[in-house]
Amino acid sequence: MGTKAKGLGSGGALLGFAKLYFLIASYATVLALTRLIDPSTFGSYSAVGRLIAVPNMVIIYTLMFTVSRPLAAEYERGTPSYDAVRGRGFRLAGALGGIVSVTFFVGAPWFARALSEPSLTGPIRIVAPISFIYALYAVNIGTINARRAFPRQAALDILMATAKAGLIIMAAALGLGLTLTLGGFTAASVVAFTVSMLWVRRVRPAASGPATEGAPMTELAGILIIFTLSTNLLLSMDLFILKHFAVDAALKEAVGYYSGAQYVAQVPYSLLNAISLLMFPLIATLHAEGETERVRDYVTQTAKVMVVLLALMATVAAAAAPGIMALLFPPSYGVAADDLRRIVVGYSGYSMTVTVAWILNSSQRSRTALLLVALALGVSAAGAWVGAPKTGSDGVAWAVMSAGGVGALASLVALHHHFGVRLPALWLIKIAAVIAGVYGLGAMWSPASKPLILVKLVMLTLAFCAAVFGVRVVSLAEVKELRRRG
Repeated sequence: MGTKAKGLGSGGALLGFAKLYFLIASYATVLALTRLIDPSTFGSYSAVGRLIAVPNMVIIYTLMFTVSRPLAAEYERGTPSYDAVRGRGFRLAGALGGIVSVTFFVGAPWFARALSEPSLTGPIRIVAPISFIYALYAVNIGTINARRAFPRQAALDILMATAKAGLIIMAAALGLGLTLTLGGFTAASVVAFTVSMLWVRRVRPAASGPATEGAPMTELAGILIIFTLSTNLLLSMDLFILKHFAVDAALKEAVGYYSGAQYVAQVPYSLLNAISLLMFPLIATLHAEGETERVRDYVTQTAKVMVVLLALMATVAAAAAPGIMALLFPPSYGVAADDLRRIVVGYSGYSMTVTVAWILNSSQRSRTALLLVALALGVSAAGAWVGAPKTGSDGVAWAVMSAGGVGALASLVALHHHFGVRLPALWLIKIAAVIAGVYGLGAMWSPASKPLILVKLVMLTLAFCAAVFGVRVVSLAEVKELRRRG
């Protein structure tokens, strides 16, 4: 038992490193592109990238989990249903990925018009095959994950990230245009899938028991499709609407500037995503065993730490928004500093909403989980649709901030209703006071040089941490207890 736990722990560390590497490679690509292509083209790149990312993330999560879960359940018996599950997975992958790829390729002119840029037909078509390739790739990743070959899974993530970043940046540096720059993404997906086909052969088990039919794969897939589609639309709807209303050159440039701020604002969401994946199996197990008290205690401590971490990242980013934009992007992107202040708060609210939704999913409350995400998505879409034509990116940023706040408040209500989680009023007041104090501290100093900007970021982070522990918002004992339970 100890050896197995050790193996799973080291595997988790490898996968965590791979996800961090993927995140770093993605942001390195963004920073490079803002210097290699003009803001208008970068805005178009971001819009097309988001457009293909929405169904791709749905496909990857759906197929990875629908393949991994039944195979992992048979791990101790030698995975006798290996061929049957993979066969069903590939058939589902062909259906999902094929439909999406054909839809993007045939409907590219319509999608381009919806983004107010007919010339995007070619870029959309060149990324259309990715959905089909990713679907097949996800079956292999799910297989490798279920067979606990975590080093191979991590290596594939790193390979994909490296190939994608390298090929996209190279195409942009050579001035090959938007279509071929995005084509680097398609080429990278082919490379990763090819390697995954070679590596998955090495994890094939020798069947040691009778194969089981299991639950219909489409039943689990249907639940995952609806939920992951909603969460990924939540991350992209603001950009889609802003791009839709960008009908002249100045507005198209504004989309590029907003995209830069959006990539920064989504850092808290990306980093907190790991919490969702770690909590899901633990809460699911405790719920299945009927340990209501332990679930409530664990969710309460998780919620407190989550709020503190999101408040830290959002406060520092909002307080130092002009400096962050100057540190990461060309000078012209500085006009999006006010957008960053608002949307980093909004996306932090999204992060809390989606994390709580995963908690609800893990305890078989999928309807409430979907309602939470749909509420935030509805507020964001409605606000952006009204604000974009009137005030451009400013209106969209306010919509995101409002939607994040609504989602966060609704999440707290859901936690209280379903789990009995109570965050004391005094505790919330302390958090608010820390946020106000650190934000005010950031407003007192606006450094111009990049080294001093870094100093300010470190100073604000340390000030927040000192204040949190100083007023006992959270204690080291609580953090250690949360880790022990996890």
